Amino acid sequence: MEKQKKLLAMILTVSVLTTSFIGCGVTEKADNSTPQSTETVQKTTELPTSEAAPETTADDNDWAVANKLNETESSEELYQKALETAGGEIHIYTVSGRMEKVKATFEEDYPGLTLVVHDLNVNELLEKFRREYEAGIYTADVIHVKEQTGQILKEYVETGMMHNYQPEDIFGDVDEAYLQLTPMYFEADWWYFNSEQYEKSPIDSWWDLTREEWNGKFMIVDPLTDVGYMALLTTIVENADLMAEAYKEEFGEEIVLADDEPNAGYAFLKRFAQNNPIFETSSNNIVKAVGAAGQKDAPLGYAVSSKLRERDQQGWLLGVDPLNFAPANGIYGMNVVEIADHAPNPDGAKLLIRYLTGDADGTARGFNPYNTIGGWSVRSVVPTVEGNIAFEDYKVFPQDLEYTYEHLNEVQEYWISVQP
Repeated sequence: MEKQKKLLAMILTVSVLTTSFIGCGVTEKADNSTPQSTETVQKTTELPTSEAAPETTADDNDWAVANKLNETESSEELYQKALETAGGEIHIYTVSGRMEKVKATFEEDYPGLTLVVHDLNVNELLEKFRREYEAGIYTADVIHVKEQTGQILKEYVETGMMHNYQPEDIFGDVDEAYLQLTPMYFEADWWYFNSEQYEKSPIDSWWDLTREEWNGKFMIVDPLTDVGYMALLTTIVENADLMAEAYKEEFGEEIVLADDEPNAGYAFLKRFAQNNPIFETSSNNIVKAVGAAGQKDAPLGYAVSSKLRERDQQGWLLGVDPLNFAPANGIYGMNVVEIADHAPNPDGAKLLIRYLTGDADGTARGFNPYNTIGGWSVRSVVPTVEGNIAFEDYKVFPQDLEYTYEHLNEVQEYWISVQP
């Protein structure tokens, strides 16, 4: 036992000294088998403090106001001005390979403009942007990333390195709870089962995954290499009361906490970890493993919701039942589009954000590549793709980005401490 304690202390020390994590959430890159951290499992997802981030200055705010980021202009107005700026080029730093499809239609719909797509994983994207910004090199116009941890909010938007752009004709009917940033669309995660082996989902609660019958038979992306899943664990701790209620519903009695279980959220984390989940590097690998045909004992798998499209595209035998899962499926992955401070083509940046969100009437082709099963526009005017679950029906844990940002590292330390 003493040796184990010393080993844990060494791991935590090395993590703090060596980790310089930049990023958040599961990205399009991550779905294609590139985890957010390319280091070893010992390199954890610790969020940096915001002390190193530049402070917001009057000049930053003046730049945003001078470039009318707080106003509503028509797409035609912005188009004409964008043509005359930066050679008509608009640069987007994005975590999504689907942005190349946007490029094709954008350049058709706005002749003379060129969309330059920088397709990067989230670590590379934020590191590149920060280094350029601190060196006074302004290349990016729009930043597209997924926000689940509060890092984009705290370290980039609140410091003035990125700016919200929320014209009234686009965002006027979007829930204010989502407007700390500029949201484009939501993805989520849910539990997949093999539809050849099971007629319906064999689980209906997170607590099912602590039962002996599922020991070593369920898969999840390793939270120590992908901070989006550590954000999920942090939110489960935040919602300990819901986890306690779900425990009673599942087992018919109040939860009894062990000495090393501060609340029902932490208790779940420990019992879940000690039921031997199979850790993977990507959602793509998980749905392949779950959905392969001819299995006698297929695992369950927790993966990004948009991977359900592989059921039709790849023929994988994937079943889901997110409407009957307690106490909630998980947290949203909110894809955000922010305008870079001192963007070389701010009018082009505004035009692109309008295009990506469907423009005023919701019909612009920019959102089409993202309108898939398991993905939802933030705007009610944009129709949900056929076969998708209604956005308002999908149940998620209440999440406070400030709480996640402040508590993620301590939850991570607990998670490490309870590994079998």
